[in-house]
Amino acid sequence: HTRCSGVSWARDVYKRQVQALPFLGWFVACRGLLSVKERSLAAQFCKDSLVNWIEIIPEDDDKTLRWHDHATSYRLTNLFNWLFCLWLDDDLNEFGQELDCPYSMEGILKRHISWLSEDENYSKHTNHGFDQATVVFIIALYTNYPNWKSFFELAEDRLIEEIEFAYTEEGVHKENSPGYHIFMLRRLTRFSKLGDLHTNKVSDRAMLLEERATDFKEALTLADGTLPLVGDTRGGHFVEKYDYPSELTVYDYSESGYVIVKGNVLDKPLYLMVKNCFDSVYHRHDDDLHIYLSYDDIDLLSDGGLGAHNEKDPRRITLRSNECHNVPYIFGKKAIRNRKTLVGDPTLHVSEGFIVAESFLYGQKITRTVDISHLASGSIEITDVIDGEEKGMMENLFFHQFANVSLENNQAIISVDEQKRMTIAFGSENIRAETKDRPFSKQYGVYESAPSLIIDASEQSRHSFRVRLF
Repeated sequence: HTRCSGVSWARDVYKRQVQALPFLGWFVACRGLLSVKERSLAAQFCKDSLVNWIEIIPEDDDKTLRWHDHATSYRLTNLFNWLFCLWLDDDLNEFGQELDCPYSMEGILKRHISWLSEDENYSKHTNHGFDQATVVFIIALYTNYPNWKSFFELAEDRLIEEIEFAYTEEGVHKENSPGYHIFMLRRLTRFSKLGDLHTNKVSDRAMLLEERATDFKEALTLADGTLPLVGDTRGGHFVEKYDYPSELTVYDYSESGYVIVKGNVLDKPLYLMVKNCFDSVYHRHDDDLHIYLSYDDIDLLSDGGLGAHNEKDPRRITLRSNECHNVPYIFGKKAIRNRKTLVGDPTLHVSEGFIVAESFLYGQKITRTVDISHLASGSIEITDVIDGEEKGMMENLFFHQFANVSLENNQAIISVDEQKRMTIAFGSENIRAETKDRPFSKQYGVYESAPSLIIDASEQSRHSFRVRLF
């Protein structure tokens, strides 16, 4: 029976992806390529595997992830889509007549919908909760089944709240990463299209935010059409190739924690992002006051990347820390990940020639001022100040994976492909600097290394450094 299912639950029972029953999704995606006989065999395989999953995995064993919050929503999505395809397939009517033996498909669907509707199982204000509400809401639109009306109404209310929480009024997704913004923008687009199927409050709200989120997508995108490697974004994530501005242009999304400058500097495309947002703790990195700099399509001031979502992996822990970002921090103090315990909210604003950000990530206010008044000539000056302290200032800078970083005459010289690209002058008085290799992950689950620079200015509470591009 286990062999018939094609799934080794004994081995894979702890994997969330397997618990989502992905073979059901495979049937939906591939059925148009199959003959009637092949579709019948594939449908039977799916049913046998579903029965196998019901009978073999202990109902009350939480360790198996049987009812993992995200796996359950994905499994319900795959299950409903599979059943919907079977209902539409006239060639599988005979198979459909036997579908409820030995278990009622309606009963299985209700078990999932009921479980997801319980408050204790609802992952509120996360992308998991977003998906949980989404699948029940979509089933409501497709079936309008009166017996489940209370579940459907709850899902619609939850989903509206999730959408309003997940996005700022500027249309920026709050989960701290360009990659997640694109991921969740697809969901807004889906809801907008569902409005054509049935008028609903969710689609009305989604259509408004979709337009704003699409504008932000363009602002986010690098000159080559990919996303910047910031937060939980994978390297080389292609989005769309837009017309890149030749003149320096400021995209002010400061209310959402982003200021982006794009344009040509010294006849080369430049992209500068200042990021300072703490609206979500999910997948959060310690990257308040972070600067990302791409020049001539090279990410000179970069980011460690995603790694993989194993939060106990020391490499992932380092990737999320200040060690893999371009940020100031306070010597001997840990970052505060719980937003509710911050003594103040982060702020960001733009004035003529300056970008100013304030953060309380380390318990005290740090102000970062980015002077872009001479950016057209390739110069940026950055000043960091700890409020109310006389000592403790530290800086971390994280470079391109293949950069060569040399220290001489109180500056760092950064070369890529044996060509000098950037210098960072950090001063000499009571300043110590050293380079270190840190984890770097451009592909999911693949870890490499990249150079970083630690500037120890801990004898003072204020430090400035100048970036010069070549």
